[in-house]
Amino acid sequence: MDPSAAGKTFPPYEVRIERGKIKEFADAIGDPNPVYRDPDSPAAKAAGGILAPPTLLRTFLYETRDAVEALKVADWSYIVHGEQEFEYHKPIYAGDVLTGQDRIVSITEKESRRAGKLQIAVIESTFHNQRGEKVQVARRTLIETGKRIED
Repeated sequence: MDPSAAGKTFPPYEVRIERGKIKEFADAIGDPNPVYRDPDSPAAKAAGGILAPPTLLRTFLYETRDAVEALKVADWSYIVHGEQEFEYHKPIYAGDVLTGQDRIVSITEKESRRAGKLQIAVIESTFHNQRGEKVQVARRTLIETGKRIED
């Protein structure tokens, strides 16, 4: 990984939250809740519309490749996904148009007995709705191992 990428912020991108995609995601995760499907359900009416499942935006985290490319990883077979974290600020509804923006928060190093030198990158994606309200912040940690881990 390129340590000089730490602190970089990348251009914003747009994500449209479509009702059909919400249903497909809810189906994929096995959640039958009508709040994700039926605008006439009591749950959706109480929520103010069809809601997006809490982790739906995970499907859009690679909408832009800028942050990932800035890491300048030589061999992606040495990369593992270390952690995923979400901050929820406002509900996300079908019909919302979100603006996402990625930032490389940090790149640190750590020694490991099994995997050699580790480089650990934290990438943060912040999403605002069409009203400018922050709706979600997603952080993912990517770890580049210094050598292959043997069983």
